[in-house]
Amino acid sequence: MGRGLNISGVHQQNRRLILRLILQNPHISRIQLAERTHLTPASVSNITRALINEQYIQEVGTLDEIRSSGRRAIGLRIRNGHYRTVAVHMQRRTITIGLGELDGAVTPMQSLTIPDQPHPEHLAKQVGREIIHLVRTLTASHIVGVGVGTSGIVDTETGMVNAALAYQWQNVPWAALLSQETGLPVAMDNNARGMALGEMLFGGPDASAWLVFFYVGQGIGVGAITHGQVFRGPKGIGGELGHMTINWQGERCWCGNVGCVETYLNQAHIEALLNVTEGESLVTALQRWDQRGPYFDLVDWITTAMVAIVNLFNPRQIVLGGWLADVWPQMEHDVRHHLKRRTRFWNDPGPQIRPAAKGLDVGLRGANAVALSQWVYDIEGIRGPGRRSDSFAPPEETV
Repeated sequence: MGRGLNISGVHQQNRRLILRLILQNPHISRIQLAERTHLTPASVSNITRALINEQYIQEVGTLDEIRSSGRRAIGLRIRNGHYRTVAVHMQRRTITIGLGELDGAVTPMQSLTIPDQPHPEHLAKQVGREIIHLVRTLTASHIVGVGVGTSGIVDTETGMVNAALAYQWQNVPWAALLSQETGLPVAMDNNARGMALGEMLFGGPDASAWLVFFYVGQGIGVGAITHGQVFRGPKGIGGELGHMTINWQGERCWCGNVGCVETYLNQAHIEALLNVTEGESLVTALQRWDQRGPYFDLVDWITTAMVAIVNLFNPRQIVLGGWLADVWPQMEHDVRHHLKRRTRFWNDPGPQIRPAAKGLDVGLRGANAVALSQWVYDIEGIRGPGRRSDSFAPPEETV
């Protein structure tokens, strides 16, 4: 027996596709949406009318394009203020809480210090109180949910933190604990994967569906987007480049492996390598070592990590975060030179490599993306058990 068409499912897929196109192409017209999605103009008009009535999008005047009727096309863009997320960025020693908008903007609202080896239930109560207080101040907004980006190995399907060295956590049901304290739905992912989602969702029309976010800070995080979908593997362990061996005779890592990228590129190790003095930045310290031993060690380690990224994911873009983004202008020439030499047969042209935008809290933006990717834009992203995964490509069937 043939399988029937789920009209409701196709309609939701079309809505989310249109929302994503409006997000990444502000001022796009209805006729342009029809051309990009292969939907009929009538279907696009019906969907956009509903999205305007529900206050997801708004009209933004007229464009220069003249339609066949002789009227000027009206542009569309995402509407902020009505729907918001609570974005939670969990680092090793701090938690930052912010309000996220549908277009990716995030306003930091509160910062908490994380004690050593925090007790999960106690920390959930503390964070939950701050979220409830924040939500109660928003009389004119609807909170779609809480998005969390955290360090460690995260299983997005179950909301579990399987392992987090920073907190000494194992198998902690963090999403469930936070949801219990706030009464709100919670979606979570590893920090770096959230940052990668943020780059794809909010990076505008030039955002790539093939990108890797390479975060180098106290730990190493890699978030990979392949064909518009997050690469994570079963239980969220896939893409853990920080635990790839670059020295098989190196010291043992907390993960059990030896000579991991993380043991060489973590900030504490780099500060010791460069003899960073109190109050001195890595940028200044690196200038003292320019073209000397530690500098070339650092170039070699970073290049080795990027070679692995190119070989494993073949991304069009590599976006840098953490201290690597700060020192990239000093190291870019040498790293690019060695990267091209070590990937010469399949790296032409090489990926675009750039730091994340200056002054942007990429962690909060990533946490916002974690929430919106599930509840608004439905890019493969974050998914609870049993939820359907839509393709990033335009739907073949229309209603």
